[in-house]
Amino acid sequence: MKRLELVRVRVCQRCGRGRAELEGADGAALAIPVDPVRAHELERHGEGDDVPWLSGLFLELVRGAGGNVREVVLDADGRGLRALVSITRGDDTDVFACTPQEGVGVAARGRLPIYATADALATAQPASDSDGHDRLH
Repeated sequence: MKRLELVRVRVCQRCGRGRAELEGADGAALAIPVDPVRAHELERHGEGDDVPWLSGLFLELVRGAGGNVREVVLDADGRGLRALVSITRGDDTDVFACTPQEGVGVAARGRLPIYATADALATAQPASDSDGHDRLH
């Protein structure tokens, strides 16, 4: 597994869709497609929102129940990319699956480490086309 950091959120000026760009210290990179609302939440880090986000409630509920959200791991299975969220309670660890954009949102809101498996990194597509133009989707 490789440790990744959320380095930027890009939003298409034409359609509003975006991507969360994750990079590792060794150059590993992964781009997670995000919907327009999630892209703006990630850009603002939740500041100035008129209502709380579900990811914030989730983190509060887990912590209030004596748990600790430890990490988010991006992984690929036969159906595509998913996020695995690890929650510890004492000596017990439970792992829950969610969409990659939900996982990145929880990690960003909780300031949690994000990791990617080799299978997830293998799904990465180049960010530029053959002419060197950036593509968001």
